[in-house]
Amino acid sequence: MGSIINEQRLLQLYQFHPKLRNAWYLIAAATLSVANQPQEIPKVYHYAMQLSARNADKYHVTLAHKTMQLLSDVDPEQQKQTLEREYKFPSVRQNLVSEKMREALLKTGPLAGLPRAINGLHTLKEFTPSKLLPKASNIDAWEATMGDEIPCPESYRKVVECKEDQLEVVHRGLRQWNTIYNKVSNRVVNNLHSSYPDLWYYTLIHCYGPLFSFDKILSVPETSMVVISALVPQDVNPQLKGHLRGALNVGCDFETIEAVRTLSILVSEWCGIKWVDGVVKLKPKKMLTNHKRY
Repeated sequence: MGSIINEQRLLQLYQFHPKLRNAWYLIAAATLSVANQPQEIPKVYHYAMQLSARNADKYHVTLAHKTMQLLSDVDPEQQKQTLEREYKFPSVRQNLVSEKMREALLKTGPLAGLPRAINGLHTLKEFTPSKLLPKASNIDAWEATMGDEIPCPESYRKVVECKEDQLEVVHRGLRQWNTIYNKVSNRVVNNLHSSYPDLWYYTLIHCYGPLFSFDKILSVPETSMVVISALVPQDVNPQLKGHLRGALNVGCDFETIEAVRTLSILVSEWCGIKWVDGVVKLKPKKMLTNHKRY
């Protein structure tokens, strides 16, 4: 497959819906990663970076062209030098965009497979200016086996959670789970548990606890948008249906949820994704009465 994202499509992503003006790049990046097109992620990332400047909206057409020019170097070393010059003095907003992009790709891991999250994050790292890269010292895996702590000293998540008891992290994940699934929470839990008790254990302890309920980089609604974006390309309607409804429960409105779903479908189609029975859709609000959403 040739190049997927071009100037016109960057503009289409940015202008897709006003409710996604601050989240379009997270939705696009998550979808591209899950669709196994990590090479397209830097275009989305750098367009979001270019748009982060004050009043940049006025120049969104010019900035789409500039983005493609920034990434046009064939030689990897020349490409790095170009990006270093462009982001010699990165802004607070550009730092935030970088953090959010990394967190969004990380959160696709349990949803679509760690290998694709690894590829997405590695590609993003290769096109991230040095001043915006996360701190990461070298780890000696052999020496680390002899230590008493998990060998990730610079992990922002680890620093935050050092202040929390491990049990509190699990309870935080369970609270997030109950908020998302609401009245059907017990049914879904027991479905996983009866399929294989370790499936529920893994989902809670390793996904919802430390990852999906972690809201220091992405907000709870933003995480919900990323989850939807990761599920759309996979043709997993039962899970997508639950998270479309769950997005309402964490504070997203119907219009935003539908915009996320539709944008992810668009990017998936660009990537050649096809669905067996289409993509499940959330019913309009008027068809959902209070306390009877399920």
